[in-house]
Amino acid sequence: MTQVEDQATYGQSASRITALDSTRALAIFGMIIVNVGAADSAGLPALIVSVLHGRAAILFIVLAGIGVTILARSLKFTSAPLWPSLAWRAAVLMLLGLVFQQLPTGVNVILMLYAALFVCALVAVRLPSGWLQGTAAAMTVFGPITYIVLHSVGDLPEGPASLVHNPLDSAAAIVLTGPYPLIVWIAPFLFGMWLGRLDLRSPGVHRMLIIAGAVTAGVCSLASWALIRILGEPDAEQVGPDHLLLASGHSQMPLWVLSAVGTSALIIGTMLILTPRLGRLAYPLVVTGQLALTAYCLHLAAIAVLVRPASENPNRGLLLSAVIIGLIIALCVLWRAFAARGPFETLLRLPNFLTR
Repeated sequence: MTQVEDQATYGQSASRITALDSTRALAIFGMIIVNVGAADSAGLPALIVSVLHGRAAILFIVLAGIGVTILARSLKFTSAPLWPSLAWRAAVLMLLGLVFQQLPTGVNVILMLYAALFVCALVAVRLPSGWLQGTAAAMTVFGPITYIVLHSVGDLPEGPASLVHNPLDSAAAIVLTGPYPLIVWIAPFLFGMWLGRLDLRSPGVHRMLIIAGAVTAGVCSLASWALIRILGEPDAEQVGPDHLLLASGHSQMPLWVLSAVGTSALIIGTMLILTPRLGRLAYPLVVTGQLALTAYCLHLAAIAVLVRPASENPNRGLLLSAVIIGLIIALCVLWRAFAARGPFETLLRLPNFLTR
């Protein structure tokens, strides 16, 4: 490869990474709006929250899968083992998640799921691409079915893992029946890992993500709407087989998973095209995405201080979301001017004494 070709490849790779960073920032912003707002009100604020509900978090998980693939590729070039880095990150994320879950936010913290997925990645990263696709497809079906069965026959915890709960109950919540059950959410994570193996610099891949994502999201949402019109609304009180009709956010059902993954692919493909064209205008998004863990933790602290107890006015929820997002962007830009990594991102770095 010539020097000119090498520089061009590096530039394309850098733009790909910054595009993923800016997309990660959008996922954070979406989760902030969902966690601050209320979908059970009326009007435009409720519509915005309901559209983002369950989709922003799935986008966050798909990007986590892409990130693991990129991390594995980068460590492979340096001949460094992957498992210590993933194991350390899982341990740090689990501890942070359990600590932040104790804040009076009313938010189900997603970091414990992140930790569990990183443990799964120790095995998944070795799978061929076809196996990643096949396992993701299988878990899209069998994960929700298992979730339904467990809720039908067992008395398992439905709330998040917590430091004040029995460790076995917390483990069951993370893996099986909690707000982010691993058996369901591993599907978008594995899809993200597979996605990370594609040539994300390719315009053809960008178009494929946009078109396939839009079609998948639209078809699954339409199918859910039609099935509910024909068969009736599922029981809102008890999780059962009729919930398989749902594509609503956090229903944990296949049509929702597919719809949310399709939306994620659409957004990722769009941002891969848009971010390089925005140039310096994308810098605040890119920086916030680079400090995603810090931004996520900051938003939980902000909710505990600024939002709770929540207001019944949905417009106030949108306003507070905008304020929190603006503050987080400003803090991330300011921090990045003086340091290469955010404070919580630094914690994710494997300590030197563990690399010896």
